Amino acid sequence: MRKLVVAFVLAFACMPVFAAKDATLNFYQRQALMKGENTRADRAFASALAEQTGIWIKQNPQSPELKTALLMQADYYLRAGEEARALVALYQVRFYFPSAQDFTVLSSNIEQAMEKIKRSQKGQALKVLAVNTDGLSRQLQQAALLEALVKANLSQTYQPVNELFEDFFATYPQFSQTDKMLLLQGDWYRQNENYTAAVAAYKRVNELFPNTPYKAASLRMTADVYSGDLEDYDTAVAIYNQLLKQYPDSNEIGVVYKHLAVMEENRKDYAAAAAYYERAIKDLGSRPAAYEAWRGKADVQIKNKDYQGAYDTLLSAAQLFAADETKYTEALAEAAQIAQRRLKSPAMQAAALEKIMLSYPKTQTAPQVLYELGEAYEKLGRPEPAAQTYKRLIINYPTDKYASRAQSRLSRLEK
Repeated sequence: MRKLVVAFVLAFACMPVFAAKDATLNFYQRQALMKGENTRADRAFASALAEQTGIWIKQNPQSPELKTALLMQADYYLRAGEEARALVALYQVRFYFPSAQDFTVLSSNIEQAMEKIKRSQKGQALKVLAVNTDGLSRQLQQAALLEALVKANLSQTYQPVNELFEDFFATYPQFSQTDKMLLLQGDWYRQNENYTAAVAAYKRVNELFPNTPYKAASLRMTADVYSGDLEDYDTAVAIYNQLLKQYPDSNEIGVVYKHLAVMEENRKDYAAAAAYYERAIKDLGSRPAAYEAWRGKADVQIKNKDYQGAYDTLLSAAQLFAADETKYTEALAEAAQIAQRRLKSPAMQAAALEKIMLSYPKTQTAPQVLYELGEAYEKLGRPEPAAQTYKRLIINYPTDKYASRAQSRLSRLEK
């Protein structure tokens, strides 16, 4: 915390932006200079200053000194040990005043705050600063900020982001995209496990905005919470069926079928799940969500002991999403496992693994793929391609754990 206090002093010493002209801000600034030794009382005093500055910010949203106030508030929160609230204040500076000159200072303070919140999220926190809001109106800047914060979902920011949402709705009651912002707020609640609040936000969109283009989406999202989070399958099915009946041409239909399939699979009604997966695959086509339906179909086939069908399904999924390295390699890797463990077919295993190495020879899982491909060749009685595959692994990935295993198998082959 001593580093935070030092940074606080330096900020006042080095940043002319803190030369507040407003009498109230000037008062808070003078009070902030009366710091103690990081005692509980000192932190409480800094927290009170931050809250009082926040009142000024709400009362003067268009003031030319808003930037000064937000930077002061961020420093008060840092001094108070309320790093999550400091983050939100710093982001407001970046989104409302997107000038390059502040970027270095903001980045440094955000990194400092994330050290106290969750160090592993520092990179994610800094990515939020990359959003460009230059030229947007203030309400669109605030909407963009909320969207970025929801997408980042940084630890301990739940309550301050909630307050940003509340302020936004109170300040802009006639905003043309309020329906979209409510869906965003619902997502925020759901990410932070406030499921009843998420349902309320989604329902408001469906029931209070007769002309919204998100009616079907709001119904689907509501049902998703009941099925995936609250495990109230009966309510979820009723809402999904309402969506299917009222909006048969919606883009949400394929996703609904996929989610119905997941629920039936959880209930162990594999016949119903398989039927829903088929309908989802047909409706979703090549959309990204279709990949999960293909994987779900294969999962049901495995549970029904239709291993050949599962293998073929995964190959079809890989072919459909061949341009997506992750999806392509995952589907083929799972197909290879089915061939090895269930079908006991090294030929089919090798065929799937060969496709991976042909299309994505430098994929992240290449060492494992090469090792398993070499094993498959050995089982097929093909020592020469097996040896070549092991050598390729050893040469290209000498420090990987699979390289040492490959060396052992290669040594046996060359005896």
